Amino acid sequence: METIIIGIGNPVLTDDSVGLKIADRLEERLRGRSGVAVARLCCGGIRLMETMVGYERAIVIDAMSGGGGAPGSVYRLGPDSLAQTRNTCSTHDGAFSVALELGKAVGLQFPSTVRIWGVEAENLSDYGENLSADVERAAAGVVESVMRELDAAPSGSSGRRGA
Repeated sequence: METIIIGIGNPVLTDDSVGLKIADRLEERLRGRSGVAVARLCCGGIRLMETMVGYERAIVIDAMSGGGGAPGSVYRLGPDSLAQTRNTCSTHDGAFSVALELGKAVGLQFPSTVRIWGVEAENLSDYGENLSADVERAAAGVVESVMRELDAAPSGSSGRRGA
């Protein structure tokens, strides 16, 4: 099964970088493993939709705000919930749900399975390259959970198909 892992965030906004940092850690752990690619985005919407095209499964990881839990809480969401994450809707890139509908309308191949991992952020406004302590602990847990999810699924060839 071809899988794309997509970390989303801003690398210089403290906890907003959690998706990118998790993607970095997963890429290191997955080095040499076929059937899995890792991407990093600083936006959502159309670019997120385009990055998923041609894969059978997508795992999206992003910071969240207002999920109701304490900083470091981890949420597993479906694609319909993706608009609730911080970087999937902006005036520059549009909402992911709109981008997905547009892609489907023109016949693009999307993953049959999309898993979204959201990490409740503590600090999304200060510049800095380090995660807050609670978010850092959550990031380590998400890495392990995603690795278990990947290990439980059949693997396939590496790379993109049908893009």
